[in-house]
Amino acid sequence: MTTQRPAVRETVTTPRPRDVRLPDGAGTLSLITLDNGLPPLGPAMRPTTFGPEGLDRLDTVLDEAAARARAGEITAVAVTGTAFMFSTGADLALAAGVTDREEAARTLRRGHQVFRRLGELPVPSFAFLNGVTIGGGLELALHCSYRTLSRGAPVVALPECSLGLVPAWGGAWLAPRLLGPDKAVTLMLEHPLSARRMLTATEAHALGLADVLLEPSRFLDRSLAWAAGVLRGRHTVTRPAPEDFAGQWDDALARGADLVETRTHGVLPAPRRALELLELGRTAAREEVFTAAEQAAADLFVTPEFHSSLYAFQLTQKHAETHPARPDLRLARPVRSIGVVGDGEDGLRLAALLLEKLRVPVAVCVPDPAARDAATAGLRRLLDEAAASGRLTAADARWCAERVTGGTTADVVADAGALVAALPGGRSGADDTVLRQAEGVVPDDCVLLVADGRTVADVAAGLKDPGRVAGLRLPAAASAPGAVELTRAGATDAAYATAGALAARLGPPCLPVGDHPGSVADRLRSTFLGALLDRAREDDLDTVCAPLALPTPPSTVLRRLRRTGSPVRPATPSTTTAPDALDHALAALARDIGALVADGVLTGPADADLMLLASGEWPFHLGGVTPYLNRSGIAARATGGVLGERR
Repeated sequence: MTTQRPAVRETVTTPRPRDVRLPDGAGTLSLITLDNGLPPLGPAMRPTTFGPEGLDRLDTVLDEAAARARAGEITAVAVTGTAFMFSTGADLALAAGVTDREEAARTLRRGHQVFRRLGELPVPSFAFLNGVTIGGGLELALHCSYRTLSRGAPVVALPECSLGLVPAWGGAWLAPRLLGPDKAVTLMLEHPLSARRMLTATEAHALGLADVLLEPSRFLDRSLAWAAGVLRGRHTVTRPAPEDFAGQWDDALARGADLVETRTHGVLPAPRRALELLELGRTAAREEVFTAAEQAAADLFVTPEFHSSLYAFQLTQKHAETHPARPDLRLARPVRSIGVVGDGEDGLRLAALLLEKLRVPVAVCVPDPAARDAATAGLRRLLDEAAASGRLTAADARWCAERVTGGTTADVVADAGALVAALPGGRSGADDTVLRQAEGVVPDDCVLLVADGRTVADVAAGLKDPGRVAGLRLPAAASAPGAVELTRAGATDAAYATAGALAARLGPPCLPVGDHPGSVADRLRSTFLGALLDRAREDDLDTVCAPLALPTPPSTVLRRLRRTGSPVRPATPSTTTAPDALDHALAALARDIGALVADGVLTGPADADLMLLASGEWPFHLGGVTPYLNRSGIAARATGGVLGERR
């Protein structure tokens, strides 16, 4: 087999060492900052990753650190990242060009050789996890003696199984010895197979991945002070010995086997290989597990599942920011307060997320006093849920809740820089009157955001200034955050840019879509599930879809859609399961995607791929929904052609 050279060059991560004099007489620490030389935000942003050159550079820096440690010049070594990024591990952009198993094996072996040195230095090593820490980045940290973690770090995870790989740089052996086998199963199998779930910083600390959780303000100074305390004996870190976990292995491995069977139905090789590594690690020595992990990952590197996963992963990372309809954010106006007209759940969810991310006051206007009180209470409940999930601290949730006010007349939203139309089910009537009244009191540059079930054009038609109206919707049923849908319709450049800037602050990818009632992603879900119910009983949905190894069971998505009031109605509810139920549902999905593209609601089929991938409801290993529909021939049978092909 020949090697296809990668189409992209390595974005080289340069380890930049500097000496830091620790407090309390704890000596000199060599602080290694991982820097890929690119800005942490904006179009040029790239994760901090490792390819061959970056690994070589880190190896050279560790050579120097080891020599200095032996000479007594330093008392510790620490690794940290820049801005909001620690490291995401292997450079997947380079990996997309690797088709030769032996080349993959060499890179995997090199990563192991370099990262393990952090656990073999003559002095203690620390990982200061300042931001995103996933995959090989977390494995690097696990090799260190100690770990501090910023509460502001957005995600921590070992997601390799969701990408068709296994943790290959030490995690398969280190995680069960640090956390115990049951928590290692959670980290390596359960979370990747549950809609690619990532840990918040709070959850990662509770799981045992970090020794201490520190506030993001002055995180590096706090980490250095904590490290000094460890070196001086003021902070003692106690961890269970591996033998303390001996009684967990049988149950943990049985749970892992059940997860692999029920979540993948034998379709995916990576979770099965990860489980085999855990089983091997129960009794095998470190070197044997390290070698087995390298070999397993090298095998998986050349599978169709991995390369399909890479396409899907890159789509979720890049498609939204290169979309032809994305707004020019330089034209965005500042928003210092949010107004909400109505008490619809979709609008309240959007307002709660804006409050969480922007930390600005939110005023709710609902004509009925009881409904107003219920709406403000609902907002505060959503903030409590954010605190329970770890996205907010309890103190931050209380601070945000104190910024929620309510009223029954339009004057309560008079200071709003953005106004959310939140009418349940697109309801009109008295609320529309209040919306028109609100338009008369808000500033001239206030943007109005349609979050309910109506089209942007319908809402704009009733207002004096339709150019201020844009759509901003969150999917109702997604298990993961999903894509934020941004609709321009007739909005001015400034209003569209302001809506886009708000969407960018929310976190999930922002996807421009054409004017459409309600959420496009929810329509796609309803199409698929409704067609399934045409041919299959509700109790059989998960079994019917087993060949796809969907990360979120269809029955779960159906329950979520029904809770939000989204219609999922088969033409004729089935009392039996037809053998072609899955093909029938996928064909309906292909036709609907084709219609959305033809109508200009979606710019192309990749928009549908991003919506379903970002929701956590479609597996990466199929490469997206439309590549699978094209590859399987379902699109051709359903639409007479290939989705995305010009006709």
